[in-house]
Amino acid sequence: MKFCSLSSGSSGNCEYIEHNDTKILVDAGLSGKKVESLLDSIDVDIKTIDAIFVTHEHLDHIKGVGILARRHNLKVFANQQTFNRMLPKTKEINSENVFFFENDKSFKFKDIYVEPLSTFHDCVKGTGFTFTDDNNKKVSLLTDTGFVDLNIMEKISNSDLYFLETNHDEDMLLQGSYPWSLKQRILSNRGHLSNVSASNLLNQLVTRKKEIVMLAHLSQDNNLPSLAARTVRESLLNKNINEGTDYILEVAQREIASEIYTL
Repeated sequence: MKFCSLSSGSSGNCEYIEHNDTKILVDAGLSGKKVESLLDSIDVDIKTIDAIFVTHEHLDHIKGVGILARRHNLKVFANQQTFNRMLPKTKEINSENVFFFENDKSFKFKDIYVEPLSTFHDCVKGTGFTFTDDNNKKVSLLTDTGFVDLNIMEKISNSDLYFLETNHDEDMLLQGSYPWSLKQRILSNRGHLSNVSASNLLNQLVTRKKEIVMLAHLSQDNNLPSLAARTVRESLLNKNINEGTDYILEVAQREIASEIYTL
């Protein structure tokens, strides 16, 4: 299985996954033209994409879903509640290309086993995902959640790649210019994971099998890539888990595709 982060952050999110002849996107929160350009940058033709899997209805995750689905006849997978909320923003999508899943009920799409996970965010019914191939290689995507429960921890454990939100540094957020109500929302259990909260999760998840850890959905105003990476690196080092030998660390960039990881 192959994985690449095409874009990650409040200005737009899109991830690419490939296994055998199955090629999917998770979210498309940029213009259709921008998504096509980012795929071109990793030598993937949009016409070969099978489907878009949607995490939730916020614009930075669905902006290009409708136009890409219509232009390239792509399937769109979402839970019913999310689809109903996103439809006014994405406009009409061919009903034959819309497929509904239920959170916390796994299914198979072509060559990939999909597990949609219920997340905790200020949306109608947020979703994280695990994607597993027939060699038991697993990718877990978890962003836009203010809390991680035991169900999520159980489902994402033993992954080969973690795409995990490190949205903000709490000190930067509290000292920044956001209104107090917005700060409270971000810090709440229906907001976003901080650098420290993500580090605490990774302390429980990383098992020194050279997992790939990608830090995702960084705030442009309340975080820095170097700060997020340092917080995670130092936290894991306190448990004698060393970057390079035990795991690989990368910060997903805002509008530049990451390395393509082959698991």
